[in-house]
Amino acid sequence: MKFETFPIIETERFLLRQMTKADAPAVFSIFSDPDVTKDMGEAPFTQVKQAELLIEFMNGLFEEDRAIRWGIILKEENNLIGTCGYNGWETNRGSRGEIAYDLGKPYWRKGYMTEVIQSLITFGFESMGLNRIEAFTNVDATPSIQLLKKNGFQEDGILRGYACFHGEYVDQRCFSLLQKDWK
Repeated sequence: MKFETFPIIETERFLLRQMTKADAPAVFSIFSDPDVTKDMGEAPFTQVKQAELLIEFMNGLFEEDRAIRWGIILKEENNLIGTCGYNGWETNRGSRGEIAYDLGKPYWRKGYMTEVIQSLITFGFESMGLNRIEAFTNVDATPSIQLLKKNGFQEDGILRGYACFHGEYVDQRCFSLLQKDWK
């Protein structure tokens, strides 16, 4: 899944691009909100340095060919409003990738993430050659569950004790979209 350069994705309203250290204040604004981080199993950020380290970590995963995470830029504001990408992929036992996404609270419920998810799906199937795209949510993450279903994902089931959040193992819902079912 090696990319020569970091891919840029453009939609009608968004530019998905690699994040830089200059994006740290916007990333901090998003990840310091406890409503945004509650379903991530992470404590809200308390320092901009945490955002800088997250951006560095995510860019390092891309360099190691392990994951890809874009900053979501709302074109009309030229502002980073969230992040999205593939937390990883598997090519040895099949071709599948796991998507994840987050959005700053001022941008919730505006249909933005639907447009972003559709671009991630297209990129995954057309540019990455994936057969299956997966997403995991907390069992009670209703907005995320609705978003995935709206975009064609089917629920595969509940994975018991699948993720560790704040020192406790929690159940998660697994969703998937197969290339043959897409569009």
